[in-house]
Amino acid sequence: MEQVLVSGSAGFIGGYVVEELLNRGYAVVGLDNFSKYGQVRKSYDDNPRYRLVEGDARDVGLMSKLLADCDHFIAGAAMIGGISYFHTYAYDLLATNERIIAASCDAAIAAHRDGRLRKVTYLSSSMVFESADEWPSYEGQQREIPPPLSSYGFQKLAVEVLRPGRLGSVPAPVHARPPLQLRGHWREPGSR
Repeated sequence: MEQVLVSGSAGFIGGYVVEELLNRGYAVVGLDNFSKYGQVRKSYDDNPRYRLVEGDARDVGLMSKLLADCDHFIAGAAMIGGISYFHTYAYDLLATNERIIAASCDAAIAAHRDGRLRKVTYLSSSMVFESADEWPSYEGQQREIPPPLSSYGFQKLAVEVLRPGRLGSVPAPVHARPPLQLRGHWREPGSR
């Protein structure tokens, strides 16, 4: 059975991702520090294929330990507090999220090299389309419009552009199964 680590698993999007993975038969390890909502009871908490770990995605040691036995990593952890945070706490968001993504990438590269990790999916944000002047936004438009003004949107766009698979650190994944379909349109980051 394939095992997937989902960071940010207690968040709004992370919860839907975990639920869908369990419905598809995966074993799931969820990681969250509960900084956004606190610890919230989920319908799948008692699922025998689900294990929740309270911890910080900036902890490379913890991330490496959790990824050692995983086939797929869905990197969804991020500091986010809503639109008001984007401008009020611009530096805090950028610094924290850069540390999260750096630890996630370092651990994923090591797990791919030394373990069984074959695939990494980085969750992006609609904030990459922040500077769009026509709607609805469409896939690829984030590369045609000016970069986002918020540090959060800019950081999410940077991850799309500079993810390790594009840098050659981790080979681009081969998809054995179709991407997850969540409510609305879903795409794998970096796909066209």
